[in-house]
Amino acid sequence: MKKRILSILLVIALASSLVMVPAYAENDAAPAKDGTEYTTVFVHGLLGFGYNDKVSDLVCYWGMTSGNMMDYLGGKGYDVVNASVGPLSSCWDRCCELFAQLTGTKTDYGAAHSKACEESYANADNDLKHDRYGRDYTGAAITSGWGPIYDANGKVTGWYDNKLNLVGHSFGGPTVTMFLQLLAEGDADEIAWGKEQAALYGGDWHDYVSPLFWGDYDGEYLINSVTSLAGVLNGTTFLSTCKNSAEAIMSLVAVIANSFGLTDLTILYDFQLEHFGITKTPGEAKSSEEYFSFLKQQGFLDGYDNALFDLSIMGTNDLKQGWDTYDNVYYFSYAGDKTYEDPLTGYHNPDPDIMPLFSAWSFDMGHDDYSFEQVKDIHGKWAGNTDKSWMANDGMVNTISARYPIGAANKPYDKNAIEPGIWQWSDKDYDHLSFCGGLLDPRVSSTPKETRAFYQEIMDNIAATTPIAKPANPDPDPTPEKPFPFKDVPKDSWSYDYINKLYQEGIVNGKTSDTFDPKGNVTRGQFVKMLGCLDGIDASQYSSCRFGDVSNRSVFAPYIEWAAQNGIVNGYDAQTFKPSQNISREQMAAIICRYCEYAGIELPKVNPATKFGDEASISAYAIGYVKTLQEAGIICGYEDGNYRPFANTTREQACKVLCGLL
Repeated sequence: MKKRILSILLVIALASSLVMVPAYAENDAAPAKDGTEYTTVFVHGLLGFGYNDKVSDLVCYWGMTSGNMMDYLGGKGYDVVNASVGPLSSCWDRCCELFAQLTGTKTDYGAAHSKACEESYANADNDLKHDRYGRDYTGAAITSGWGPIYDANGKVTGWYDNKLNLVGHSFGGPTVTMFLQLLAEGDADEIAWGKEQAALYGGDWHDYVSPLFWGDYDGEYLINSVTSLAGVLNGTTFLSTCKNSAEAIMSLVAVIANSFGLTDLTILYDFQLEHFGITKTPGEAKSSEEYFSFLKQQGFLDGYDNALFDLSIMGTNDLKQGWDTYDNVYYFSYAGDKTYEDPLTGYHNPDPDIMPLFSAWSFDMGHDDYSFEQVKDIHGKWAGNTDKSWMANDGMVNTISARYPIGAANKPYDKNAIEPGIWQWSDKDYDHLSFCGGLLDPRVSSTPKETRAFYQEIMDNIAATTPIAKPANPDPDPTPEKPFPFKDVPKDSWSYDYINKLYQEGIVNGKTSDTFDPKGNVTRGQFVKMLGCLDGIDASQYSSCRFGDVSNRSVFAPYIEWAAQNGIVNGYDAQTFKPSQNISREQMAAIICRYCEYAGIELPKVNPATKFGDEASISAYAIGYVKTLQEAGIICGYEDGNYRPFANTTREQACKVLCGLL
């Protein structure tokens, strides 16, 4: 009965939205600037839809009752597009579909992933498959000038020097976060499969693997910003506390179809599950009940390669393994809270003006004992622990889950102190669909102006991110008089002279046009490149790199190969360098000393030998190098007398060390 009532409410909500969608043709703002010069890509959530879905002809996902926000932002001069990924597909599959739509290529789910997925579903006693390839978007890219550059034979010859801004709602939040992660880190299983094929059939392993999984272009330079709107960044207790309602949500689109008298659900809505072999028989109409019964019979929703599993707390924890924040990417998030705390019980009750559909679900999430005991995932397995801090919610997603991936660097949003490499979060008095423009929310749906202002806020955040140029070779003839631009490095800072010297030499650049981020970390690839620039090497002389995790197309490849050829670096093994990993202080010391040996630099002994307090923790291979640099006055350790060999090297520390070689 409860499910039927909720379904009726959904129909009423949709009908209201269809008569309340205003059009926007005005252009009442200045053209886009700064970070907004990059294309901004919007990615929908669970059971959402995009440009390529017929339901969008009836109601727009981005705007709903407040009008089409894509048209609105486009009319203001912003370059915006919206993707159309699988509404029930896993986060991995959605990332693959997003990459294909952005680059105008055939969807490649990865050979290793497809095989593993098919094997896992086979264990569920069904006949589901998982094809490697999906829909072909060749010639139909939703944007241009981003990603790999292909020749006439489909081979990647380079990458566009351009970036994207990513915005995801609900399940779109973890989708865009994982998309960045794949670009930056690649996937070890797909790379291993590609190398196996290259060993068997010849050629480069890159020829066998989608560029999405390479991870060797330093993908952080392909993305300018990530914005999550009510994103399920840590899973949601909704799937545990509101199990019956979750099943009603899966039937949302089907209910909509039936309300318009559509007996064939796929006329209106496309589930994009052909790669699983889930398609209707030609000419066969499927009602809502028939279609979802069909999905259940196939076992699709009982497996682990679907949206419902990835949205569970256990599933999201699996996704987050290896999620990083990158120093050159800006992170914004908005979390919804439409509840208030009962001062007597500590439970959270839904606000009176919450969308009626969400009221019961919000109540359950704010009261159920699962909220502060152990939470079960959709398969009945223990998914992890939560506490009372998880009770606040927007009707579908816990507020704490939507702020930032737990454990990631974060801070409350401050429009006057926007910085990269850290999640900057804000709480909104919104329910889950208000972020998209409201759906029967009395407060938001009656004030489309507020929705427009919110989307303008999103673009203002992006505009505040000064575009970051891809690393470039130093200027061979820098102008010594050029002004020092970095406002975050005052002249009285201990590192000012070092940073300024390398900046004047063209060896280092800022994170933005006026910030250097002196406390930010340096990766192994970045440090070796800085060293190669200091040496003045001709990067064109090093056309290939010996390490399997460094693509020949990577901006760091020639510098890493130069360093390897000359005994400056060894890598972790013959095939692994880990260019995106932060460089430790003892690794930096070893590389500097080996460089001095290569360059014939005789380091002086200007300081007496000093025993660091944590000297016993310095690795055996590095202890001699650390002592050499200490005696040469290039390093001095911390004020507490320790060296901290495993701490990350900061940008200002790297500048000081490199200046010691000039």
